[in-house]
This record gives sequence, C-alpha cells and structure tokens, in this order.
Amino acid sequence: MSRLIQRLRNKKWSIYDRQVWILFAGTIINTVGGTMVMPFMSIYMYTQMDVSMTMVGLAFFIGTVMGAVASCVGGMVCDRFGRKSIFIAGLTMQVAALLLISVAIDAKVSYWPMVAVLAIGQIIDGLYRPVPDIMIADVVEPGRRIGAYGLIRVGGNIGAVIGPVLGGALALVAMSYSSMFYIAALTTLVFLLVVIYWLRDTKPSDTCNTVRLKEIARIAGDRPFLLVCLIIMLLIIPYSQMYALMSVYCNAYLGMNTLEVGGIFAVSGIMVAIFQFPITMLIGRYRMTSMLALASLVFALGFGLVAVSATLAMMYLCMVIITIAEMIWVPSDSTLKANLAPADRRGQYFGFAGLVSATGYAIGPLFGGVLKDTLNSNVPFMWVAIGAIFLVSMAGFLLLTRMIPAATNNDRRTGGRSGLAAGNA
Repeated sequence: MSRLIQRLRNKKWSIYDRQVWILFAGTIINTVGGTMVMPFMSIYMYTQMDVSMTMVGLAFFIGTVMGAVASCVGGMVCDRFGRKSIFIAGLTMQVAALLLISVAIDAKVSYWPMVAVLAIGQIIDGLYRPVPDIMIADVVEPGRRIGAYGLIRVGGNIGAVIGPVLGGALALVAMSYSSMFYIAALTTLVFLLVVIYWLRDTKPSDTCNTVRLKEIARIAGDRPFLLVCLIIMLLIIPYSQMYALMSVYCNAYLGMNTLEVGGIFAVSGIMVAIFQFPITMLIGRYRMTSMLALASLVFALGFGLVAVSATLAMMYLCMVIITIAEMIWVPSDSTLKANLAPADRRGQYFGFAGLVSATGYAIGPLFGGVLKDTLNSNVPFMWVAIGAIFLVSMAGFLLLTRMIPAATNNDRRTGGRSGLAAGNA
C-alpha cells in the first residue's frame, strides 16, 4: 500500500498536477453518498414527517445559513492552517454528522431535533466545501483552470449517476431513508482516507495568514468580485428548487416513485460524465460572464418547461435542459472567481464566495416552500415564476461583462489578477 501511495505521489499526471486527478477520483467516491441523500431528504420530511413544504424549506434554510458562515470560516482558516488540515478535519466530522442523521431517522425524532442534526451536518459540510476549488486554483495556472474545474465536475457527476438511483432503490425497496446516510458516511470515510494518504497541502508560501473579520469587509469592497458572488446567489435561489422542490413535485404531484425520481437525477449525472469536458473546452473560448448569462437563459427554459410537464418523459427532457445549463454554469463560475481572487488571499476570497453562494442555497428551499404552499392550486405558475428569476440573473451577467477586463474574464490566456503565482505549488 505504501509503495502505491509513493508511486502516485511521484507520478507525472498528464497536463494537470496529480492533485487534480486525485481530487477527481475522490470526488466520484464522495458524490455517490452526497447525491444519494440530497434529493430524498425533502421527500422524507414531507411524506414521512408530515410537515408542510414551508417547514421543509425552513429546515434547509436554517442549516444552510449556518453552513454558509462555516464555509466563509473554512476558506479563511485554510489560508492560515493549510488546505489539507481543514479538509481532514471537515471530512472526519462529516462522517460523524451523517451517522447522527441516520440515528435520528431511525429514532423517528420530531421536526426540531431533525432540524438540529441537519444543521450540524450543514455546518461541517460548509467548513471543508471550498477546499477542493482552492486547491485547484493553487496548482493550475490561469488558462487551464476551466478544464480542471470541468474535470472535477465530471467526477462529481459520475458519482451522481450512481447515488440518486441507489438512494431511490433503498427508499423504495427497503423503505429505509436512514440506510442512505449510513452509506453516505462510508463514502465520506473513503474520501477522508484518500485525502490523508494521497493529497499534499497546496498552500502557497506567501499566503496571507491573518484571519480577521475586517478581511470580509475588504473582500466585499472588491466590487467586481462582490457583484459576481451576488448574481451567482440570485441564480442559486431558483436553481436549488431542483433538489428541494422538484423531487417533491415529481413524487407528490406527478405520482412518481422514489426510484423514478432517482432516475431523473441520474440522467443529469450521465450527461455530465459524458459531455462536461468537451463543453468546458468549448466555453473556455468565450468570456465567462457571457457563458454565465447563457447558462441562466437555458436554466429559465428548463425550469419553465416543468410548468407543462406531467409525464416522466417530459421531466427527463426538463432535466436534460437544466443539466446543459449546469455544465455551462459550474466551470465558468469557478474559473471566474479563481481569476478574480488574488493568489495570496485565495482562501479568503473563496470562503467569502462560499458564504454568499450558501446564502442562496439557504434562501432557495424556504422560497420554494413558501411559493409552493402559497400557489398550491396553481402549480404551473410556480415553475414559470422560478424560471423568470433566471432571466434577472442573465441580465446581471451581461452587465458584468463591461466591468471585468477581458484577460480576467476568459480562460484562453494566463494572467488576470491572480497572476502566475497560482502555478504548480
């Protein structure tokens, strides 16, 4: 085992640093567990705990807000204590948190205790969630980052092909939602071992070591970066309905069983595994803000089409359109943020971006729950309203194109504000 680890450490790995490929493999493993539980927790609370969608949204809102703060802290402290140490600490606690959620489901705890254990999981998840993106920005120079982020996205969606189908089968056959979290804890443990034995710390030697609240104010004063984060947050609010609201809609309103719901989400994983990398190479030719505007437009089409979708085939079509938008959005978002973030304060910038994005993920389920309960008799209009929000984010990205220099706004050349300090650390 030690010889294998040493070979992996010494091996020259194609065009990317070996850290990228190890993160790629680890992401596959970890995402199997994450996507196995993500679409089904809202179904469990709505159907098994018999709470309204507003209360389901409130549960996710509370946990995600706390996770957002943890994400900001995690990004900042990894500038001081190193990327790997924060990664290890976060994954270790995440294993314990997933086991705790499993126990809570088996014990059939009431609403507020369940909210508490879900919040613990979200806090821990937020602590280490920015680290992989920061590591990639550390070891991949500008001009090749969009491909690296696209590769990690492929890894995540290979896992996402397996996770939702496995989770749906477990819920359908065994009727055991807790078993999903036990398996998720196991996959997280495997990812933890990968990080411990195969990853090195990528923290640059000249990284800023201060962890102060005033650093948040300094980053917020970086107007282009702040606007990127805020418009991404606006996009995330309707996007998060894919997990919080769409799964419940398919199950409770269209009468699909959990295995069919899992199959819809698996389509997204299959598409990304096959098409993400070539799409990433294509969009790298254009400005990132333009690609984010395009993603918003495609999202609007995909979510808006749900309004007239009443069959499994139509929901598959909606998911195909939404996934195309995802494949444009995710690498463009990560690349633009990496290019805008100074190399010596990258963890702080990504932590701040994580805070703002997580706020969108927190607002999203609550917004969707209130929207659903308010428009209960007019479900089609609900999806039209969700699609319309993406058009607002599209306009915001088009305006940003004028504010961000071309050298920073694309991935065709090295440079930008990150400079070459991001090279192979």
